[in-house]
Amino acid sequence: MSVWTDPRLIEVSKKFIPVADEVWRLQRSTELDAILFQNMANQGHYQHKGGTRQGIYICSADGTFLSSINSLSPDEVLETIEDGLNKWEFLPQKNKKGQDLPNINTTNRWENSYPEHGLVLTSFNTDLISDPPILVERSERRNIDHVWIHETEVASLLPEEPKVGINYSVPEFIKNRLFCFHLVDNVRGQTLPFAPQEIKQAEISLTVTDLQGSMLKLQIFGHSDARADGDWLLGQNDWTPSYSLNHGMKTQLMGSAIFDLKINKFTEFEMVAIGKRYGKTELNSREFSPDTSYLGFYFSLAGEKDADKIAPAFVDIYNAEWIKKP
Repeated sequence: MSVWTDPRLIEVSKKFIPVADEVWRLQRSTELDAILFQNMANQGHYQHKGGTRQGIYICSADGTFLSSINSLSPDEVLETIEDGLNKWEFLPQKNKKGQDLPNINTTNRWENSYPEHGLVLTSFNTDLISDPPILVERSERRNIDHVWIHETEVASLLPEEPKVGINYSVPEFIKNRLFCFHLVDNVRGQTLPFAPQEIKQAEISLTVTDLQGSMLKLQIFGHSDARADGDWLLGQNDWTPSYSLNHGMKTQLMGSAIFDLKINKFTEFEMVAIGKRYGKTELNSREFSPDTSYLGFYFSLAGEKDADKIAPAFVDIYNAEWIKKP
């Protein structure tokens, strides 16, 4: 569970302008906004240049560092925030105002590839409680991600002929995108994707159940079996692990969707999946878990807020031509 659900942190955050961003680009880029962040963050809890800058930072509008921490403890985060707030009170007025900066236009962010007219789903992932419940450290964690499908790919989710009773399978690249990158064990921490070769079974079938005017109703069923036992198969990239750990995921999924043929857009989409995981990856915090357990996944249409347009965790290895890399 996020520290930001703590009522004390919700209340104290009203005294700030909260900002959230993906640290990967900020700690690597040489563009102006990233340099401003790096100069501030280098004074924080890691106290050195290079490496990760993950964490929570309190600073003034002109970039003056006040306090920071990388913690999952609400008490520790609250103490850090209050420390920063106290330091803010003693800042000279000139440091409380933002710098006069030129317009910051970054060359590219992953969000620049957001599929505006495609299908965008939000996924909510959680551990499912066993019977009897086995509560361990981090057992109340949740995670959120997004699935991107470009408008040129949406047609592959539709039947050649919109006729009630027609049943068909989605293409392999859609199955790989879901089973490799989104039906993964990321509930408690950062995990690894599966390679297409590690998807031993994969099926997603759609059936047209109704057609009223331009509204095409679809039923969704599917299953998968992914097994990563041995060497890393996705080449050298930011996800390459330091060492291999056997892990896998079997899923059963079902759902429904409505597609408006007139406006060429999904107006409803809901899909749930039950996953049975085994093993662990380097950073997904399964050292606190049984060797195997069940996960729940819920997919629905994403909203229109900026937070709903954050890129998928594994967007850099989607290997889709329409995605521009920073």
